[in-house]
Amino acid sequence: MAYFTLRPKPVDFNEIWDGLRTTLQKLLNLQPLDRRSWDDNFYDIYALCVAVPEPLSAQLYAKTKEFLEEHVAKLYQNICTGSEASDEYLLFEYYKHWKVYHEGTTYIHKLFIYLNKQFVRTKHQAEVEGPYCGYNQYLPQNEVMEIGPLALYIWRENAIKPIEDRLVRQLLNAIAADRRNVFYVPANIVHDVIMSFIQVDDVGLLRDSIDKPSYTKDVTYDTYRNMFEKKFLHETKVYYTLLSNSLINELSCSEYMEKVIECIDKENERSRRYLHEISYEVVTRLCREVMVSEHKDKLHSLCRELIRTEQRHDLHNMYSLLQPIQGLGVVVREFEAFVKQTGLDAVRNLQGDNVPQQFVDNVLQVYNKFYAMVAEVFADDGDFIGALDKALQAVVNHWEGQKPKASERLARYTDTLLRKSAKGLSEYEIDARLSQAIIIFRYIDEKDIFQKFYSKMLANRLITNASVSKDAEESMINKLKQACGFEFTSKLSRMFTDIGLSHDLTQKFIEETPKLKEQMQVLVLQAGAWPLSPTQSQENYEKDQVKTTFNIPSMLHPSIQQFEDFYHHSHNGRKLTWLFNLSSGMNFVEQIELKLLYLDKVCIVTMTVHQFAILSAFAVENKLDVSKIGDLSGLSGDLLYKNIRALVDAGILLAAEKESIHDNTEISLNMGLSTKRTRIKVMSPQIQRQVEKEVEHVNNTVMQDRKYHMECTIVRIMKTRKVMKHAALVNEVIEQTKERFIPDINFIKKNIEGLIEKLYLQRTDQADEYQYLA
Repeated sequence: MAYFTLRPKPVDFNEIWDGLRTTLQKLLNLQPLDRRSWDDNFYDIYALCVAVPEPLSAQLYAKTKEFLEEHVAKLYQNICTGSEASDEYLLFEYYKHWKVYHEGTTYIHKLFIYLNKQFVRTKHQAEVEGPYCGYNQYLPQNEVMEIGPLALYIWRENAIKPIEDRLVRQLLNAIAADRRNVFYVPANIVHDVIMSFIQVDDVGLLRDSIDKPSYTKDVTYDTYRNMFEKKFLHETKVYYTLLSNSLINELSCSEYMEKVIECIDKENERSRRYLHEISYEVVTRLCREVMVSEHKDKLHSLCRELIRTEQRHDLHNMYSLLQPIQGLGVVVREFEAFVKQTGLDAVRNLQGDNVPQQFVDNVLQVYNKFYAMVAEVFADDGDFIGALDKALQAVVNHWEGQKPKASERLARYTDTLLRKSAKGLSEYEIDARLSQAIIIFRYIDEKDIFQKFYSKMLANRLITNASVSKDAEESMINKLKQACGFEFTSKLSRMFTDIGLSHDLTQKFIEETPKLKEQMQVLVLQAGAWPLSPTQSQENYEKDQVKTTFNIPSMLHPSIQQFEDFYHHSHNGRKLTWLFNLSSGMNFVEQIELKLLYLDKVCIVTMTVHQFAILSAFAVENKLDVSKIGDLSGLSGDLLYKNIRALVDAGILLAAEKESIHDNTEISLNMGLSTKRTRIKVMSPQIQRQVEKEVEHVNNTVMQDRKYHMECTIVRIMKTRKVMKHAALVNEVIEQTKERFIPDINFIKKNIEGLIEKLYLQRTDQADEYQYLA
């Protein structure tokens, strides 16, 4: 043919078909075909499709189909002949002919591209848009298909189905032999034969590799699933059922888990060697079902012993087997119980002077140990992290016949770290330990109790200038803020601000009062932010029926008055309340430095305000009985006796009865005090049961604060919701207060009743329902 023309013209079908048949034969046998012949045949197909007076597309399609059927019939005969000696040769013969046929199919599909477009697709479009299109779903589909898919369809029907049973049996035998480490058929042959079941359904013929999953409807996988996968899964299930039943009786549980993991790993490798990707997860799931799910009760029976003996390797194996089948519930519960018991053993019966340190160290030891175990053994699984958190929460908040002490202990531990007395620790080490303390803090239910203790101890450190550093204090407050929010630490931050402002205020006072005889440092503290009260000392001694009305020494009156005048001049309308009583009740010691000029050698003494008041009583007389000293100083009871004892022990006063001091004991000024030192510090007395009374006071104030917080929470919720059921209100209250404390249900009910009495709420006509009153 000298030239091509696109104009339709009459053609001789038989003449053109003879040439096309020769080309098809070469293509399907992968024989060489020159470019000119390819182009001529391509044009011949076009000429047949546009021939006049009638297109010859249908005739061409029928002849091509007939040719493919004849060709596949010959190939099928060759496959059968080549495997007559033994079925073992069947895979080799099938593989050899299929690979050639499949590649040739891709070529003829491209050669017939115009027929596919002009005849096949047009016919399909006409069926869809025709008058009976609504009934097409009930009619046989794909009676006319494109040439490539047609060739694959003919192979499936005429080459695979007649030998389906023999072919699949040989595939299953080859895979079964692989499980026995016998390889009589190359893996690539087994793989490609299995893939042919997918390729015959690959309508698109568009993928570079059939192993890649199709996300279109081009591949249905029906042949693969129905002919091969179902039978393969059945035999796999039978094989591993027999194997697992045998192994579970022969091996220990630990050995069995090792063997199961090995079997599953090998089967996964085998799947990737032979099967299509869609079967990978199915096979793995089947193996787990047969070898793990069917025997999980036996694994569960062993988990307690493995956890208590901390057999980490076996536990990791158990986790890897049970996790994919959602079978970890028993293991999680046993792990939680073991952590809880270990933690309780670690914090039970702590004794000595450093109980807070022991408590924190022991809890952190349990935390670090089991968090490492969760990471190493259980892959940071959320269920195990949750179980560990629940167990440690139970440990930290455990009741030992009395209220949990975790809040107090942790507050005292941080107080020790943040004091100047914490020697031998760098700033980095202190910050690291504070971060560890926050770990325990997050487990505490009653965070408001911790807040009370911490604020009192922070106040102590700030007032007595005992903090190890400002940066460390601020770091701890920031850590608490991250854990509980701004509201939790707002007062703590305000305390810092007050200390800085007080230093500036004192400096300004000194500069504006040049005639001030005494040097003084005044701390002006905001009443709402600091855990201080002018009556706390009295409250601490109510059980002893002692009332303290402290008389300020006359020598301090001018300085105090001058400062009050200075302060009120700058801050009109504010009220100053002097907290001299806190020198004992809260361990906030206001230090007084004075010179003892009545001695032969001038001596400078540092003492508390209360001790100075006692010493001032001797300004007129050198000898006084204790009751008289009490009248002059305004002190009484244990507070008076212990401060006198401190002055006697320092040698400043002399007692007629050294063994005990009571109201009638005569006390005299030691005019002959002699010491090599020029400075003396009188020790601050320790009041009996001070710690116990501090704890009692904190608990009382916390309960009152909780009542206010609970009432505010309930009112806030009801103001938003207007009407709520009792159960819903209780749940919402618990949700909003759990960051500070875990409220008791009866406590919530009591506060609801109180708000009803105060006319904030009322009951509705509905049962267990409340309404907000504006």
